[in-house]
Amino acid sequence: MARRHSVNGADDQEDPDIVERLYVLGSNGSGQLMLEHNQDISTAQILDVHGSKVHHMAAGGNHTLCLRTNGEVTAHGSNAAGQCNILYGEDRASGSYHWSDVSATWTASILLQAGDGLLFVCGEGLHGELGLGSGVKQTNGLRQIAEFWSSENEPVQIASSMAHTVAVLRNGEVWGWGKNRQSQLGEPAVDVWLPRKIEGIPFPARRVVCGKDFTCIVGDPGEGKIHLLGLGKSDRFGLRSSLPPCMPGWKSIAASWGSMFIVTANEKLVGFGRNDHGQLPPPGLPPISNIAVGSEHCLALPQNPSGNVFVWGWGEHGNCGEPIDSNGDVNGRWNEIEMTGLKRSIFAGCATSFIGVDPT
Repeated sequence: MARRHSVNGADDQEDPDIVERLYVLGSNGSGQLMLEHNQDISTAQILDVHGSKVHHMAAGGNHTLCLRTNGEVTAHGSNAAGQCNILYGEDRASGSYHWSDVSATWTASILLQAGDGLLFVCGEGLHGELGLGSGVKQTNGLRQIAEFWSSENEPVQIASSMAHTVAVLRNGEVWGWGKNRQSQLGEPAVDVWLPRKIEGIPFPARRVVCGKDFTCIVGDPGEGKIHLLGLGKSDRFGLRSSLPPCMPGWKSIAASWGSMFIVTANEKLVGFGRNDHGQLPPPGLPPISNIAVGSEHCLALPQNPSGNVFVWGWGEHGNCGEPIDSNGDVNGRWNEIEMTGLKRSIFAGCATSFIGVDPT
């Protein structure tokens, strides 16, 4: 049986305040799995979640952001660059402010405030990842990014990869900041230190995801238009050449460092791009209901929430469970993470995996 831990340090398996069991596995050298140790694990351990369920998770290189359904955010793992300093004054420390989305670069955290769409950032970024202006490379605590939107067109979604961040506005515009050597934030291909509007997107954005050197923008699922930015100097994994211009009826999209994944209208998973560690969907994968994509691995929820979670890709830190091959991969097949209870959510980070399960 998986070892039990608790957000509050309790060890009462019958605690009525437990609202969710979070199964975690993978890289944990900095405590990014939120456990009481810092060892990598390939067998899932259970984290009891109290109070409010997990709504979304985002991961940097060695830290994790956990957004709860009540709008609170906690940060876990390395704070060497201040990326976990997410408190902002007495009011924010007391939880009177609420967040609607979170994202993370390698050493920075970005938080989107519910209601007014204000953006805040903490941590370090050497290529403009903080969005605070030329030469600002580190913060001492959480700082607000200057507003760049007009009235009633506030940010509604944010996404990040290793060194850049994008924000979708209510009117479908996309703005971005950070590293831009591959034109992942549009032209000119120079680092962007303040949020800049990405020009030339031929449709209003519905959702955006980021890979290491690219940004993928999709429109309304009805037409399913796709617009890819980046990979201007190298498309060595064939992502740009293989990604279709549209995917009508898409249900979900996600990106790893070098690959793109789309859940189609008929609940099939298709993938494009990098596959040297088996990152793309393995042959014969059953229909799924949702996906979570980390740096170089994937999790998929089966249509039956009582079934096991599928996981594949680069798993040398235990994030894909066992077994793995001599290269540390689950390549051309998938592992199944066994656990009891109804699976409700999945999240993936930099060689980390998280699975939310009903507590009963």
